[in-house]
Parts: sequence; structure tokens; C-alpha cells
Amino acid sequence: MIYTITLNPALDHIIETNGFNIGETNYYQKDYEVVGGKGINVSIILNNLNADVMSIGLLGKDNMHPFMDVFNSMKVQNNFLHFEGKTRTNFKIKNLTAKQETEINGLGCPIDEKLLNDLKQYLKSNLKEGDIVIAAGSIPNGVSTSVYKEIGEICNDSKVIYILDTSKQQMVEALESKPFLIKPNIEEICEILKKPYKKYSFDEVFEMIKELRKLGARNILLSKGKDGSIYFQENGSIYQAGIATGKLVNSVGSGDSMVAGFAYGLYKGLDIVNTLQYGAAAGGATAFTRWLASKNEIENLVTTIKVTKK
Repeated sequence: MIYTITLNPALDHIIETNGFNIGETNYYQKDYEVVGGKGINVSIILNNLNADVMSIGLLGKDNMHPFMDVFNSMKVQNNFLHFEGKTRTNFKIKNLTAKQETEINGLGCPIDEKLLNDLKQYLKSNLKEGDIVIAAGSIPNGVSTSVYKEIGEICNDSKVIYILDTSKQQMVEALESKPFLIKPNIEEICEILKKPYKKYSFDEVFEMIKELRKLGARNILLSKGKDGSIYFQENGSIYQAGIATGKLVNSVGSGDSMVAGFAYGLYKGLDIVNTLQYGAAAGGATAFTRWLASKNEIENLVTTIKVTKK
């Protein structure tokens, strides 16, 4: 079983406009809402790939129905705990003419500590050796930055694979639990290591990877956007994965889809090359569609991804 954890989901309100200027009255042509949250995105992609996945986390009672409608319509197994109030709303303003996107993200409601304890207890009671746990995204307002470390320790006790996709202080602390995989980009690595964000050579990046390992990281999938990704394997091997070719429609969720594709490879027991191909194919397929990619859209791209050992 694969479990995805979304502590801070969101309703993403997408606004499409042909012009957007700060400080002025702007008009838009189209808007729509989609359910968001990195862990939820991961679970939907895995469900599309027919993996056995359970989506868990926290949702506000006042606006939980859009999430439940999606879970029910897509037949995604879920077990969210509910708090009083609303799940946050994020606004994504897409300037189609300038090909720019502006995000205004909500912080979310404060969370009762009892809910988090209930979620941890659920994991302790249900995890079985060999399961995969994917914790992804930011943490709610007021929640301790140690929460992902605590989840990692539960995973270690249960002998499951722990994949973590987050940033900031919660990532720094969670590295102490030695997650199996993290998926940072260069900016996030610089944030963790308190280094200036700039262009680094491969040798400089490799030294940074060594520092991450000292902090507890085991396998690191370095996301490089249009330049693909580099996988630094725990055994010392390094792989370069290319990207899929297609027309960019919506980049939101492509990083989450990459995590899902990689986790699917682990779930199916694929070799590392095929696993990286699934990760890149899932990320690309989502970028080429309006929301999250289907199984066919992903699998049509898998063999087009070039993976080379460095």
C-alpha cells in the first residue's frame, strides 16, 4: 500500500487573463477551481496508474465537499481527518499573453494538536513493512516544524519507505529521520544549507549533495525543470534523466506527478532507470494537460525519456 499525506491541502482557484498589472483593475476571461495539495496530487496520479493508494491528511469541514467529490468520482481511497473551519484557498493568476503565473497562497487555519496525534496513531496502526509513505507539501498554520520528522520516525519504526517532498525548516528537521527520498530543486537545497541561490557547477552541486547526506538525506532526486533531473542514489550512482517533449499547458502539479511516477516505480519493483522514466513521464504528461495526467498519457511518454548513468 502507498499512503500519501497532505497536511495543508488547498482549493486552487485558477484565473486566466490576457493581461495582469499590479495596482490596476484587471479583467479575466475564465476561472475554475481544482482541488490542490501536493500529497493529494500524488495520490490522484498513483490512482490513475492503478496503484493501491490511500490519501490521508487534514480537511476543513466547511469546504470539504469539492475534495470528497473528486475522491468519489475518481475512486481514490481516502481517510482525511476534519477540522472546524475551511481548507485554505490559493489563487493562481495565469497571464496567458505574457505566459506568466502569479500565485497568492493561503496559510490555512490553525490545527488542533489532537488531530495530528490522531493521524500519527492511524499511521502506527495501519503501516506494514514494505509500504510506501509520501508526505508532501507545506504544513498548516501553527503546526510544529518537527511534524514530518515525527512521521519519519513512525515510518522507520514500521520499516516502510518514507518519501518527503517539502521545504524550509520542516525539511531540515525531517532529514534527521533519514527519509528514503527527497526531491528538492537547487533553490530549496540552498535554503536548507543556507547558501546563496545562484548557478552552481555540477561539482559544486555534488558537494551540496554530500552535505545533505550528512544531514540525513539518503536518495536525492534533484529537479532541474526544463533541464530534467539528476538522481543521486544512496549507493553512489548518479543518473541523469531527461524530459518529455510536448506543449506546456499547466505546470502546476508536475513536480508532484514526478514524485508519484517515481513512487510507482518503487511500488512495482522496477529498476532505477525505468523508475526514473516513470517519474519524468508523469511530470511531463501533467505539464501537457490541464490538470493531472491519465495512465495512458503517462505511459505513452515513458519510453521517450532518456536516462543515462553519469
